[in-house]
Amino acid sequence: MISFNNLPDTTRTPGVYTEVDNSKALRGLFPNPHKVLIIGQKVSTGDKAVETLQAITNDSQADGFFGPGSVLARMCNTFKENNANTEVFAMALSGGTLQASARINFSTALSHAAGGAASAGGQTVHMLINGQQVYQAVTSGWSSIDIASAMKVYISEAKNFPVTASVVGASGVLILSAICSGLIGNYLDVRFNYYDGQSYPTFFGDSAVVSNFEGGTAGPDLGDVWAVVDGEQFHHIVQPYIDATNLQSLEEELEDRFKPLEDIMGIGYTAVRATQASATTIGNSRNSPHNTIMAFNDSPTSPEEWAAALGAQASFNLNQDPARPLHTLKLRGILPPPIASRFTQTERNILLYDGVATFVVDRVGNIQIERCITTYQTNASGVIDPSYLDIQTLATLMEIRYQFKSRMVTRFIATRFKLADDSFPIQPGSNITNPKTIRQEIIALFSQLRDIGLIENLQEFADNLVVERNASDVNRVDALLPPDLINQFRVLAGLVQFIL
Repeated sequence: MISFNNLPDTTRTPGVYTEVDNSKALRGLFPNPHKVLIIGQKVSTGDKAVETLQAITNDSQADGFFGPGSVLARMCNTFKENNANTEVFAMALSGGTLQASARINFSTALSHAAGGAASAGGQTVHMLINGQQVYQAVTSGWSSIDIASAMKVYISEAKNFPVTASVVGASGVLILSAICSGLIGNYLDVRFNYYDGQSYPTFFGDSAVVSNFEGGTAGPDLGDVWAVVDGEQFHHIVQPYIDATNLQSLEEELEDRFKPLEDIMGIGYTAVRATQASATTIGNSRNSPHNTIMAFNDSPTSPEEWAAALGAQASFNLNQDPARPLHTLKLRGILPPPIASRFTQTERNILLYDGVATFVVDRVGNIQIERCITTYQTNASGVIDPSYLDIQTLATLMEIRYQFKSRMVTRFIATRFKLADDSFPIQPGSNITNPKTIRQEIIALFSQLRDIGLIENLQEFADNLVVERNASDVNRVDALLPPDLINQFRVLAGLVQFIL
């Protein structure tokens, strides 16, 4: 007997009535477009309120929403530079307590010039603030106050720097203050002569004295985010905070979202500026399969922009193919550390055993992902456990879980099937199923997952697949799914045994 959803058996009026059912319309896998959430701080010039979701649909839109140069605006802009296609939302948080600041003293540099002033024109001071260039031409006779004042004007007129500038003291000290308060401002960078061929003007007797950014205290609480996005899935969450409290908050939220009754899985991304030893300490303090931390040392670009670039590349490419490696993908808009500050192969290998993702720099200075891993290292008993080492494992499970749920809901749950034993004689067209039929549907689904390269050894999967009625609940079917996830080709080892 054919089962109808909307056509009653009691209809007596003559006519031809046709019901349409889409439960078997989809032959392949379900589309699964990913969404990204970027979290960071705004400034008062941004016109959007804190703790509200904002869709970021085009370049530089974030400048108006969160203020040019703010942590969140820069993260959104960097994300868009690396990934213009994935749907992205942003949420601003309130700032910290105090702002970080840096001091640049030009008086020492000019102290060896005649009269403490520039002795020749037509030369340039080359400075980077958070990787953004400040090129200031110097005019003959300028004092340190003149140079500092000119740089202040340059920074103020540009309006997209993460700092404000002021000049204090008779010696003309340039003060750079982070526009966003909190600890995150301490990671801003200022330096001179970064690019090859750049140098101080010839009349500088010594280098300018730079006191790096410091003094930023406290910061936002990621816990303020979760109530706003409760129940809404974001497949990728990018955030800039590396303190233990916020990392734990993120990890616990993603762990909850991973649970079967929540089932809104996501992956977190952040970055840290640190030496190899400090990065190892941070990595070993975490143990989450849901979060990725990339470490670097001495790059002019801030950690929040590193995190945004990493999250952008990962979110696009893992949505395209969750099992494909991410190595060699470029992080656009990110400046590399000087050669002397880059982690060696040995140091990077150590980091990959300590829960920290790594990068390399190609011959023209592009940052490339080397290996994107999670911070998960040991199981609940403290035993070394590489099961969630690579980000592809969690991303692949996310996709398998989504496809399984979508297929089973569409085929059986949403269409309100009845459940019988395998011995029941199911008639074609009836809304009745049994464990045997569900098993066939599962194998069909996983054969498609095999065909797109997410699993292997399908026959072994089918042999070990268990689908049975629950012993206690006659309305429930339990399924044991044992997929063999496909792996990534990362290392080729060769031994040359030569003969003379």
